[in-house]
Amino acid sequence: MYGTSGVTGELVCKDWPAGTQRPHRVRAAGVPPVLVVGTQGDPATPYDEAVSLAGQFPGGMLLSFEAPGHTGYGRNACVDEKVEAYLVSLTKVRPGTTCAP
Repeated sequence: MYGTSGVTGELVCKDWPAGTQRPHRVRAAGVPPVLVVGTQGDPATPYDEAVSLAGQFPGGMLLSFEAPGHTGYGRNACVDEKVEAYLVSLTKVRPGTTCAP
C-alpha cells in the first residue's frame, strides 16, 4: 500500500500548487438512487467525503468497506456482491451496511 511504487507515483504532483477549495456540492435532482462505496482506510479518497457524497444524492446509499487501501470494489466479495446486485437488479443497500475483509 505504501511501497516504492506508491511513493514515486505521488511525486509527479509534489510541486503542484495547493488550493483551499473543498469538493463542490452535487446537484442531482431527479436522478435514480446512487450507490457510493466508501473505504474507511483509503489514503486517497477520504471516507468522510463518501459519506457526504451519498447524502447529497436523493435516495443516495452508502456502502462502507472497513479496510485499508484505495477502493473497495474488486477487492472484497461482500462489496462486489452488493455493488453487482445494485447494478444488475437495483437491489438497494440498507443504511449502515458495512463490509469487512
